[in-house]
Order: sequence, then structure tokens, then C-alpha cells
Amino acid sequence: LLSTVTGVHKYKWLKQNVQGLYPQSALLHTIVEFALKEEPVDVEKMRKCLLKQLERAEVRLEGIDTILKLAAKNFLLPSVQYAMFCGWQRLIPEGANIGEPLTDCLKDVDLIPPFNRMLLEVTFGKLYAWAIQNVRNILLDATAKFKEL
Repeated sequence: LLSTVTGVHKYKWLKQNVQGLYPQSALLHTIVEFALKEEPVDVEKMRKCLLKQLERAEVRLEGIDTILKLAAKNFLLPSVQYAMFCGWQRLIPEGANIGEPLTDCLKDVDLIPPFNRMLLEVTFGKLYAWAIQNVRNILLDATAKFKEL
């Protein structure tokens, strides 16, 4: 039984039949290729990659939670809130280069479990809502001052 299961090359007919009979999506094609792959798969390496993505997601979630806790403070000066907003967007003075801004909260963590993914998206959504509310308040204050003038 063990030799039959490990002898993947004996099942090339299955690979040809599965690939030839049904029109496949890219995902299904990738799954079939992975399942019928003749080369050995380094499971330990895959496990380490998944753990690194989970760690990266946890650090990202921890950072965004910290920013949200600070954003909820009512006693912060507007300049501090502005600095937080700029720091979150990675808007820095000209000449300093810290890299590309984070465009998506799920960048480089796309293989984490669905619960963690949704938690990240919801938390980032709260930060987006805070930022939009701040911009809205600033615009309303500016409109009121222009009306007074």
C-alpha cells in the first residue's frame, strides 16, 4: 500500500484525466498541480512561512490597535492627531525615505486564517473611519470659519 501511495508517477494517467476532462479555474489548477506534484514538498518550510505571516499580522494588528487607542483620546492636540494621521500614512518630510506606503492591510499576510484576516480588515476599517471623521470635522470647521468671514 505504501509503495502504491508513494509512487505518484504510476498515477500520471489520473493527472492527465483530471487536467484534460474538466475546464478548470486557476485555483483548481494550482490545487491539482500541488496534489499531483512529483517532487517532494518541504512542509516544514511552508509551516514556517505561514507562522511568519501570522506573526506579521499580529504585529500589524497590535500597531493599529495602539493607534486606535490613541485616536480615541479626546485630550490630544490637533497637531498630535495630525502627526498620528501623517505617521499612519507614512507621510514624512521630504528627503527621508522609509519605503513604500502600506497600500493594503492584507499585504504579505494573505495566507492567514479567515478570522484573523477579517479582524485585520475590521480594525483597519475603524482607523479609516476615524481618519475620515477627522477630515470631515476639519472641513466643517473650515466651512464655518469661512462663513463667519
